[in-house]
Amino acid sequence: MKISDVRKSLMNEIARVEDEMKRHFAHQKAENSRLQQQITQLKGEKTSLQQQLLGLQRRIAELENQIGNEDA
Repeated sequence: MKISDVRKSLMNEIARVEDEMKRHFAHQKAENSRLQQQITQLKGEKTSLQQQLLGLQRRIAELENQIGNEDA
């Protein structure tokens, strides 16, 4: 009788722990997905900023060239 009660208690505890692990795994998977989306978005923003920076550097070079030509 006592063994049966202990077994039932342990089985309930195992089921509870498994359910908790499943919830934690699902939460972690969702968090990983959210972070991956943020990484992808940030990479896109970085690329855009790099392109804008290159454009501005070209524009600065053009303006410096124009200023140099006006001085001569």
